[in-house]
Amino acid sequence: MRLLLFRQKNFRNLALAAFRPPPGLFALVGGNAQGKTSLLLGLHLALGGEVRSPLADLIRFGEKEAWLFAEVETELGLYRIEQRLGPEGREVFLNEKAANLRALQELPGSVLILPEDVEVVLGSREERRTFLDRLIGRFSRRYTALLSAYEKTLRQRNALLKAGGNGLEVWDRELARYGMEIMALRRRFLKRFLPIFQGVHQSLAPGEAGLLLEETAGGDLLEALKAQREEELARGQTLVGPHRDDLVFLLSERPVHRFASRGEAKAIALALRLAEHRLLSEHHGEAPLLLVDEWSEELDEGKREAVLAYARGLPQAVLAGLSAPKGVPVCWVEGGVVLC
Repeated sequence: MRLLLFRQKNFRNLALAAFRPPPGLFALVGGNAQGKTSLLLGLHLALGGEVRSPLADLIRFGEKEAWLFAEVETELGLYRIEQRLGPEGREVFLNEKAANLRALQELPGSVLILPEDVEVVLGSREERRTFLDRLIGRFSRRYTALLSAYEKTLRQRNALLKAGGNGLEVWDRELARYGMEIMALRRRFLKRFLPIFQGVHQSLAPGEAGLLLEETAGGDLLEALKAQREEELARGQTLVGPHRDDLVFLLSERPVHRFASRGEAKAIALALRLAEHRLLSEHHGEAPLLLVDEWSEELDEGKREAVLAYARGLPQAVLAGLSAPKGVPVCWVEGGVVLC
């Protein structure tokens, strides 16, 4: 897939009206706070991606909404994606027709690699679970729909627990029905993802990488809910299920968030994103746009060379930083404007 044209209004500190990125690998070079990260975030969102920041923080100060537009060329043809970002969320149009983010999952999209990805590895279980849910959602509309239904049922069940628990059995069965399928899809996905992730990590750093899905239910969710009934009533919340599970990253069979150095955690985080890119390429039959921020500052020489070698083989990839790799075309970023 290739991004042919990007337009924006009121997105962070960007001042450009239109950007036509070159094909193949190119570098975005500029000083700090000049708009490199803003441009990568804008490109990623325009192609249907999600970011950690609240949408309100992405709109230029003093403005009510931002507007993004992307024209992409895929093996199935040309697509035009338009989005309005506002306090109420994202309004999406695909080829001038109203759509939703799920519809954009049919396109390869993009993979964005940021320095803060290390927090997925070292941060809370909520961070890791959110990463896993968003990742699986890129491959399965069914998974996204199940999560939505599960979370709605969970809110109802928690409200009933706080109110004394009368009629809880109905919500137990409903929650277990959605939860068991979510758990099964997670296991199935990780079985496919793990060897790709391990292969990528092996090319980046020493040590055998792994993934471990820690499930609070441990088997039958309905039985686990019944076993926790008294404690849940006392605490007024559901204590077992997919919303409490954890994705643990391993290095030499030890949990990374407890034992690894920050450098080792960075290698795990980078391997996760590159493995995501490889799996999406397999899934769609063509590669997503690869976006790498602070590539020259955050990665050591070995990882820079590995990322560079991988990016050179893609239809389109962007490396943003203070400097460009030797022999790579450069687009300069200053004051929110891009000049190639």
